[in-house]
Amino acid sequence: MKKVFLLIVAAMLLVLSACGSNEKAGSEKKDDGKLTIGVTTATLRHQFFIDIDDGMKKAAEDAGVELLVNDPNLDLAKQVSSIEDYMQKGVDALVVLAVDNAGVVPVIEEAKDKGIPIITADAVVDSKSVDTFIGTENYEAGKQLGEYLKKDIEAKGKDVKVAVVTHEQSFVQKQRLDGLKEVLKDVKGVEILNSQPGYDRQKSMATVENILQANSDVDYIYATAENSVLGALAALESANNKHTKIVGFDVTKEAAEGIRGDYILAMIQQQPVKIGEESIKAALEAAGGKKLEKNISVPVILVDKENVDEHFKK
Repeated sequence: MKKVFLLIVAAMLLVLSACGSNEKAGSEKKDDGKLTIGVTTATLRHQFFIDIDDGMKKAAEDAGVELLVNDPNLDLAKQVSSIEDYMQKGVDALVVLAVDNAGVVPVIEEAKDKGIPIITADAVVDSKSVDTFIGTENYEAGKQLGEYLKKDIEAKGKDVKVAVVTHEQSFVQKQRLDGLKEVLKDVKGVEILNSQPGYDRQKSMATVENILQANSDVDYIYATAENSVLGALAALESANNKHTKIVGFDVTKEAAEGIRGDYILAMIQQQPVKIGEESIKAALEAAGGKKLEKNISVPVILVDKENVDEHFKK
């Protein structure tokens, strides 16, 4: 009996020792100083978001933190699922490039309730749970492009038509359109045609071809995103149409050639790599308990024929 008792005691000591080792190992993992940041981007099918991703990865590598990146490819349900997964993993901060700025609110508020700092980038999310927004002031950028267009319109000294190619479900692109319209609303002789759909390149090209058939005298096309610009450019090049000029957002090498070739009048260039870098910097500061400004604006650059070579080498 005594022998059995001693065996039981020995077994209990072994169990307690193992538990202690596990607790110690867990403690060491938690206190190793390496933070984990969860990122859910909007899509990695567009150069703008790829550049943001590159900026985040560089900043994370420089800071020695682990970066987890999810690409929902514009699917809100997948984005929500990824944030739920990050909550389960206990990430130290979240960076969200919202697919739907209203649709993500409940899940980011849930994450915030669990003590996870929330950084939004590119798209503004209207929630008190957001620690800060990093990105372009899109309404102001739209106004800036509008002021440029206004000068060109006034220099023509005649009535003009402006066509719009946009993704109406995008809050960001709506802001860009609203900003441009605000500047042009009191300019005499300006007719802004009804907005037409265009987000991916092929759809935008087909949209612009239809616009040109219905309005052969259209003077300007306002394309509110990277691929709508490239689709519009392809349509104008195919028609060898240099009467109609494009204004838009997010310069690529191809768009830079469009500026040099007189198809594109001017574009707003955001700084996506910097947006990515600033997002990780803010996430680290928030994870460390620092209170952030609600908006951290990353300035834009207006690119036209005069300065395109400065920013985009051939």
